[in-house]
Amino acid sequence: MMSRRMACRVTAVLLAVAAAVPVGTATAAPGPPPPAGGRALTGPASPATAGRTTAGRTTVACAAGRGPYQRQVERWLRLAVDGRQSAADCEAVRAFQTRQGIKPANGYAGPVTWARMRLLSARTAPTDTGTEGASGDAAGPATGAVPASASGSAAGPASGAATGGASGPAAGVVASGGCPVRSYRVACVDLKRQLTWVQKGGKTLFGPVAMRSGGAGHRTRTGWFRIYWKHKNHWSSLYDAPMPYAQFFSGGQAFHAVQGSIHTTGGSMGCVNLRLADARKLWSVLKTRDHVYVWGRRPGS
Repeated sequence: MMSRRMACRVTAVLLAVAAAVPVGTATAAPGPPPPAGGRALTGPASPATAGRTTAGRTTVACAAGRGPYQRQVERWLRLAVDGRQSAADCEAVRAFQTRQGIKPANGYAGPVTWARMRLLSARTAPTDTGTEGASGDAAGPATGAVPASASGSAAGPASGAATGGASGPAAGVVASGGCPVRSYRVACVDLKRQLTWVQKGGKTLFGPVAMRSGGAGHRTRTGWFRIYWKHKNHWSSLYDAPMPYAQFFSGGQAFHAVQGSIHTTGGSMGCVNLRLADARKLWSVLKTRDHVYVWGRRPGS
């Protein structure tokens, strides 16, 4: 048997070991290192960008290179228009993106930023086509010239001569944005600016809101049309995809909501795509037999 002296020595050793390890501690596998600056960047990372930490907050560094809408964004912000991304350009664009809640706010003159600028300009004057010269966050430029419509006349086609086989109303007063002013509701689809709104006489009933029209090979047809069918929970058998709040105006082409961003370079398959909230509101504004006027051409299509 172990002597009393030996037992005391063993007990003393065990107590010393126990005292060296704090109560409640345990070893754990090392976790991944924290991101630079202590927090992750918001939104998708842009090529050749990095984060910098200021007063404990991480901001996204300027994107390298020019964006596809560099000149338009420079003109809108009244910067020197040279189509090249300078440090001053980046800071001005990034300030705009921050004010508008666009993420990442990295100064990149991309489709989301340019679409926001066009929308802000059109809110005060949807029929004004000179949005590329606007300054500030909402003010539009001076009224531009009246553009010709897709059928060659901004005044709209005579009855029975509409593009796309639809019977158009008689020619009348025309708003400067190319959408004819009538005494009844007209859904205006501006392909060039990628905007849509509804007007009646001189009053805007809906929008303008950003939209996405047909891309190359699937252009949205231009001319006069009418809403001929409304299907709230439509499902496309052709593309096996949902088309919420679908309002058809030309064959299989319709206003409808889509999931995800509408600001893509490829365009739709011909329909006028809208954000869900906008499509839901437009559904309540337009009725069957209401007129639709589509004109212009989507950039890149």
